[in-house]
Amino acid sequence: MNASISFEQQLILLDRRIEKTWADILDNSRLVKAIREGSVSKALYAIYMIETFHYTAHNARNQGLVGVRHADNPVYAKFCFEHAAQEVGHEKMALHDVMSLGLKNQIFDMPPALAETEVLIAYLYWISFTGNPLQRLGYSYWAENAYHFITPLINQLSETLALKPAQLTFFIAHSDIDVEHFNEIKLILQRTCKCQTDWDAIAMVMETSLRLTGNMLEGVYKQYEAWQSGDAPRYEFLHALDNS
Repeated sequence: MNASISFEQQLILLDRRIEKTWADILDNSRLVKAIREGSVSKALYAIYMIETFHYTAHNARNQGLVGVRHADNPVYAKFCFEHAAQEVGHEKMALHDVMSLGLKNQIFDMPPALAETEVLIAYLYWISFTGNPLQRLGYSYWAENAYHFITPLINQLSETLALKPAQLTFFIAHSDIDVEHFNEIKLILQRTCKCQTDWDAIAMVMETSLRLTGNMLEGVYKQYEAWQSGDAPRYEFLHALDNS
């Protein structure tokens, strides 16, 4: 770690960068605007959760990959493997929430991930496979602390769509799990980051992965517009939600 910058100051710098990036995303996202204005529909929420299913399915895998690469540091490798194990199967909660909207009696093939989602997934594999092994902590740092920014949106979404807690299992479960995880991430940062190069790599991945997530949100809204116009056959089954 740079001797002139304390650990606490490094976290402050990360937090400021996150706040600026989140503000940019929340102020410009059409999906966020729909939620805030109360115009979000079950179909729009379903498309978002389908993409959540896709990228979440890879989180355990790419985090485990980091542990394999950095086996020479047992403290960090253990952290990666333990957190990867805890993430296994979380995509099933996203799928459950989609089905609970009124699709339990529908038979359909899961639509493939959108291009924007595939870019996010590919980026996380890339930074897990190459570069500074600590840099994936940048993704974990914002993702495990996202509820500070998105809880008002979840509450508004729940109110607009009259969703029960059983239809928000992905968000509710993670809001509890992520508090503990975030504290563990700060601890591993303190134990493993030894120089400014480490912090710079973490900050870069943190902002880039968050902005790619913002791009995914825009991709979701574009697909929703296409679905409304009848130009998104991959989501044809979502018309079952019209009367649910």
